[in-house]
Amino acid sequence: MYIYQLTHNHDGDIKLIGYFSSWKKARIIMKKYRSSVEGFKDYPTGFKIRKIKVNEDHYIFI
Repeated sequence: MYIYQLTHNHDGDIKLIGYFSSWKKARIIMKKYRSSVEGFKDYPTGFKIRKIKVNEDHYIFI
């Protein structure tokens, strides 16, 4: 099973918008933010949808 993580990155300022059960649902929210949400609509290319497999570790060393 997979979930879809929607984030926005502008000059290293990364914002987690949410997790969704389908790519289509994440895309709908991305379009909403891109067109009408202040702070996001000015930077429409900063969105990313990432497919994540559930029930697995995703350790990241930063």
